[in-house]
Amino acid sequence: MKKFLLIFTLFMPLSLSAQEVSVTEPETAVPTVSKSSIATKRMDSKLNEITLHKTVLDYSLPPEIAAAARSCTQEEEDCYFAFKTFENASDKQVASSANLELAVLALQRGQVKQSLGYIEKAKSLNPDDPFVELTRGWILLSAGKYKKARETFDHLLYLSADFEYVSSAKLGAALAWYFGGNKEKAAEQLQYLYVSNPYAISFVSYMLGRIASETKVAKKMAPVFLQQSLSHDEKNYAAVELFAKLSEKDKDKLRSWQYYATLYSLDPQNKELAAKIEKYSKDFGSKSIDYLFYLRLEQPIVHEMKSTPSARVKMALYAGRNQLPQQLQKITVMASGTVKITDEKRGDVLKIPSYIEKRIEFNPQTHGVDFTNAKGQVEFSAAYPFRLSLENPNKTLLVKNAQTENIFAADLSDKELKGDLWVIPENDGFLLVNEVYAEDLIPALLAAQVQDVAQESALKSLAVVLRSALLQAVDEHQDEPYHITDNDVQFQFKGINLIFKTLLDASQTSGEVRLTQAAAAYANCGVVTAATLANTELKPAYVFSPANVSKYMLSNPPADLFSRPQDPTQWSGIKWIYLYDAKAIEKRISYVAKIGKLRAMTPTRLSANGRILSMRFEGSKAAYEATTPQEISFIIGAGTLRSNFFDLVPFYQGKNIRAVLVRGYDSGLGEGLCLRGAEGLAKAGSDYKGIIKYYFPEGRILNTTTGEIH
Repeated sequence: MKKFLLIFTLFMPLSLSAQEVSVTEPETAVPTVSKSSIATKRMDSKLNEITLHKTVLDYSLPPEIAAAARSCTQEEEDCYFAFKTFENASDKQVASSANLELAVLALQRGQVKQSLGYIEKAKSLNPDDPFVELTRGWILLSAGKYKKARETFDHLLYLSADFEYVSSAKLGAALAWYFGGNKEKAAEQLQYLYVSNPYAISFVSYMLGRIASETKVAKKMAPVFLQQSLSHDEKNYAAVELFAKLSEKDKDKLRSWQYYATLYSLDPQNKELAAKIEKYSKDFGSKSIDYLFYLRLEQPIVHEMKSTPSARVKMALYAGRNQLPQQLQKITVMASGTVKITDEKRGDVLKIPSYIEKRIEFNPQTHGVDFTNAKGQVEFSAAYPFRLSLENPNKTLLVKNAQTENIFAADLSDKELKGDLWVIPENDGFLLVNEVYAEDLIPALLAAQVQDVAQESALKSLAVVLRSALLQAVDEHQDEPYHITDNDVQFQFKGINLIFKTLLDASQTSGEVRLTQAAAAYANCGVVTAATLANTELKPAYVFSPANVSKYMLSNPPADLFSRPQDPTQWSGIKWIYLYDAKAIEKRISYVAKIGKLRAMTPTRLSANGRILSMRFEGSKAAYEATTPQEISFIIGAGTLRSNFFDLVPFYQGKNIRAVLVRGYDSGLGEGLCLRGAEGLAKAGSDYKGIIKYYFPEGRILNTTTGEIH
């Protein structure tokens, strides 16, 4: 049996023979970029829990400014002019707050000079406010005034010694040195963050890898840093991109192919990536797919799993990013029990013994499907849909070696199934639809999401949420060819081969429970969710305003955050930083609109607490508005943004943006059940119904056996 990592769910670095560096160790070997060599420097990096979880940030606003901020969730223009009303208020605190907000909004609009004017006025009115000074430093950095930015970040250290401010100032200073051309000084600042800030370690490792790759004597250290960046945050797109380029320079064809394939799977319209793929496909020929990170199985693993009669779900397999199932050219099937084949028009036509491989292949001449044995002899041909069903419903069916015209269109990993498999001939291939009992599907849906979640009540709460959402999807799509896909936003299906006993138990022991409202789940939660939940007893008094969003992005997660990771270096699901190249953003926008050079990225619609729902991208020739969080994520980072709760720091070169720093919190849209928050609540003693009530305070829990409603 061979197993490979899944290409579409994770960015995982290839194994390198380098020592893993952890900021939890008392002494850590930190490579230092210098003009002449790479040296090893020992630094004390023992984490101070009090420092890392203490916050001094104050979100309070004058009543006038708080009222103006509420207009920002309705109309962008109303937001801007609401703050303009108080720009010259007689009350210095009101005027300073208004100018701070205007500075943030002007920068979002690409009005860099105006932004600088507003922040200077805010500083003159409130010179000792560390957040005003910090914001001033980042705006100067955005404007390309690197020396003044560094001076401002240095001055901030005289206003605050708090970790939140110092860490942000050090990061800003490092980027100011880097974009200003002094990589040695940038590396010095980054080394401080490397050993002191677990929230930024992936980004810092990436930047050290980037600097090493651009420094002649340090190039060999670049893969070490990039590996560490990805080990702390597998979604760091820039690290994967740089890994691909370095592998190509080193003439490592296999690694280049794998990393470029990962990038291309995220951005399949990118012509440059397509050219790379075509180049390496020629090198590897028909074996190209064998070198991708797909799961491959020799035979069914589960073999037998007791079936639970329940609502029937039709799930289309091998769906791509657009949620459409791909037309397949070829698959291999093998079952752990006898399979009966039933043609839609001709009835029962064939039986297949257990553990015998058969091939299903599209015939382009007839636009039908041929069913062949191991020797290639056709045993059955079909022009209409046909079904593979197991005579013993407790047995399983393995779908192997799925092939499409475009091997990057979907995750083509092998999948072990319960239930029936429909093969539906189309003009250019065939579709696969798994018709399965809902209760047989729940454990596999759990398996695709839980990762390191182990608490029984957390697993049961997720099982209830998934079951409720699944049955709702069946009701809503009753008259359609399929109800869900295996790549659905709420449901990910990788095969029942990934399940284990605790997931079966969680599903079975919660089988009679329903949540009587639309349900969703997301992996990681910070303090500020889409609702009014806090995921902590230490609830900060967060109040939305554009500037307060930026303030929240530099905040320390509280020590009692329900979703805090066990490993103190694995915070990327909750707090993350990415750097994206503006040219790549322009390229992805060009798929739908020609805007020219990118000049501004302006949120146009916000949730009540500041999550970005739509965004306008302004260019030298035109503008384009992305109207969903998913589209925004694709345009900015090829779909790698972890959530829609973030702020932006554009780095300008003249009138145009050269790169964009994205600082964000949590994952998903912040709605529904937070999976790792559920784990934290479970550890604190909550049962699964208590967890559900916490995340769905307005929801009702129905016991379908007794009819009782909670």
